[in-house]
Amino acid sequence: MSARPSAFWAANEAKHRELIAAGLNDLECATELGCTVAAARQKRQSYGLISAPESVIRPSIQRPRLGHVLSLDPAPFAVPIPRPARRVGETPRRTVVYGDTHFPHHDQQSLDILFAVIKDVRPDTIINLGDCADCYSISAYDKDPNRIHGLQDEIDMVRAHLHQVAQLAPEAQRYYLEGNHEDRLRRLIWTLPGTASELAKLRSFQQAMTWPSLLGLTEIGWSFVPSVGQARYSILPRIITKHGTVVRKWSGMSAKGEWERYGQSGISGHVHRLGRFYSSDRNGAHTWVEAGCTCETNPRYCEDPNWQNGLVVIEHSKDGSRFEMHLIYVQDGRALWRGQDYKAA
Repeated sequence: MSARPSAFWAANEAKHRELIAAGLNDLECATELGCTVAAARQKRQSYGLISAPESVIRPSIQRPRLGHVLSLDPAPFAVPIPRPARRVGETPRRTVVYGDTHFPHHDQQSLDILFAVIKDVRPDTIINLGDCADCYSISAYDKDPNRIHGLQDEIDMVRAHLHQVAQLAPEAQRYYLEGNHEDRLRRLIWTLPGTASELAKLRSFQQAMTWPSLLGLTEIGWSFVPSVGQARYSILPRIITKHGTVVRKWSGMSAKGEWERYGQSGISGHVHRLGRFYSSDRNGAHTWVEAGCTCETNPRYCEDPNWQNGLVVIEHSKDGSRFEMHLIYVQDGRALWRGQDYKAA
């Protein structure tokens, strides 16, 4: 036993006896204890133990028989470990995407988590997918007389929100996509009755009655992307970004409809659902994401809708050739992402 000091067996004798009692042979005991087979055999013999107790029933091991070659029981987990993939390239570029806030019907807890993610991610780009303002007072729908917020109130809320995002990520490029709710302003102007329609022809009126002007987007560093031609406006490599026009019933189905229209990867809002669609064909692999919403998911004007609060973080390789879109689901003011448990106040 000179190969191992006596202190080793003084510390491991009890474990060795337990292994023998469990029916392990000398090779298995040596593997468990980290000693040689000869040392384990010699020590077992010193205990006066010749074989395992008869009450122990060991499972039979099916071993291949290769002619006269002797087969031994394999040591536990004695298999080669594959070489893990290595990290290559530089830190990916990151983009935070969210939308459908519908001020004043926003969900403040979702916005609080959005702010936390922006602070942690430190994105290179931020994209608001539109419908940030609800524009309820200028919609064509019947109006609830108890609603107290007018268009100016909504504009003030949106402007304050965009200021907050800009302060959290002052170095990020920021884009505001026009949604169908913002487009209510255009429809209102185009349908001005009678002589009031002459206002729409005034150049100063046309310049003032735009969302970039009303929200002061230039002053706070947001680029405005109108709804017309939105899918052709290039913000991110290999990903179409748009508010969304396709509406289907289930999560991921609207994403599938958008993909069917364009045949490439993209992200959209509008349906207030989180979802994802994948497709692989001879043109490559594509994915389209539904970005969820940051508004109330059970408003008074819509009973028990199939909506989910959430946002998306996109990571791009530096050369833009590869990307991944990560959906962050917000439920009851909580979200789990990248090892963080976010909880809104």
